[in-house]
Amino acid sequence: MPVDRDLLRDARAAAAEWVEAQERTELAKADYHHAVRRLHLAGASLREIADALDISHQRVHQMIDEAGGTEGWKPRLKVGDCSFCGATAEDVERLIAGPGVFVCDGCVRRFRAQPPLASSSADCSFCDRPAGVDGWLAEEAGVRICDRCLEFCAEVLATQV
Repeated sequence: MPVDRDLLRDARAAAAEWVEAQERTELAKADYHHAVRRLHLAGASLREIADALDISHQRVHQMIDEAGGTEGWKPRLKVGDCSFCGATAEDVERLIAGPGVFVCDGCVRRFRAQPPLASSSADCSFCDRPAGVDGWLAEEAGVRICDRCLEFCAEVLATQV
């Protein structure tokens, strides 16, 4: 008995939808793990995150490792000057600290309004994201910030009073 063409077409369409759903699931999982990592890098402990998300702290640790870990991040520093424009904390509304670098609210707004750079020759100064990937938005005075870190800074500025 030959294969019914209409049913075969439906099966192929369902298979394609399934593959797309799996890809969306993987992207959502990666976004979730990166969000958990950003919580930790912003200062929350593994236990605090676990309690807030109602999961085990071991799972939080796994998620952070899968999203890039914390290697290369340094302890929080005292507030300094913006690493990009040199503005002091007194000159700006907000200053966001990274691992040894700072970015002011003015630079975050400016970088979000400019077109992305074609490429960069060095890693992101905030998250150590490798050079050469798409999404570099700013590079000044030997300091770099990728699109993910820039968006994270924008989220911080939007949520804090």
